[in-house]
Amino acid sequence: MTEHDALAQAQTLVDELLAAAQAGTIIPVRLPGQVEAIKEALSAVAMDSADGASPAQPELPADRVAFLREQAEFMSTAVHELRVPMTSIRGYSDMLNTPSMGELNDMQKQFLQTIRTNAKRMETLLTDVSDTSKIRGGTLKISPKMDMFKNIALRVEKEMMPLAEELGRTLVFDIPQGLPLLNIDGDLLAKALRKLVENSLRYTLDGGVVSVSGEADGSRLKIRVEDNGIGMTPEEIAQLGTVYYRADHDHVRSYKGSGLGIPIAYGIIRLLDGRVSVESVPNQGTCFTIMFTGMS
Repeated sequence: MTEHDALAQAQTLVDELLAAAQAGTIIPVRLPGQVEAIKEALSAVAMDSADGASPAQPELPADRVAFLREQAEFMSTAVHELRVPMTSIRGYSDMLNTPSMGELNDMQKQFLQTIRTNAKRMETLLTDVSDTSKIRGGTLKISPKMDMFKNIALRVEKEMMPLAEELGRTLVFDIPQGLPLLNIDGDLLAKALRKLVENSLRYTLDGGVVSVSGEADGSRLKIRVEDNGIGMTPEEIAQLGTVYYRADHDHVRSYKGSGLGIPIAYGIIRLLDGRVSVESVPNQGTCFTIMFTGMS
């Protein structure tokens, strides 16, 4: 399938979903499958230009750049339109779960929880698809400003701690004072770190430990995200950053991921002029190391 055909197929699927949204005929239980189909249609395009963590890449032809920008704009519009019915689905399902709407039986509560869980998953997937498209299309907005890494790390710790508790993992942050000051988009760096931390939490077994640390290396900032989880083979490490790639491991397959988290993290880090490397040993753990040039 050519890139044009893949994008045309995705657009047809999105148009059908948008028509259902406008007509009020979206069926919540079918939404995951519908967006998964859109994701699969785009994978033929995405896999072609996934470049992993390689720091030096050849320049793309002008027509290729124009195509990627067009795709990014298309996905941005589609994601925006799809978020409207998703917000409505979540809102009304939350309202149905309130005492003022009457008592629900156990089966009704289970159905509502399924709707809410899938709606949340869909919103996350839509955001990831949009971010991936913007990164590849060169349309992701970057707003750098002076910031301390400790502030960014504290935000990530607060946001990821509930997931660590839910999964039964220990999440530790070791961020000392006196690290190099960064001129960076803190929101984007926080998003990249959340993706790496979530990856480590998901693929660390019960009782495992995930640690995030920062240290000064001269004028550079070195960030580590380390776990004692399932680890990766050299072949799996080579695939990191490939859009939609997921390792063929029972623990990995038990989690319904999209295969977009690591590519988004890698893409953001590159756009922020950072470098990322990874070391991993099967059944022992993985360590991502990120380097940024600081201001002091």
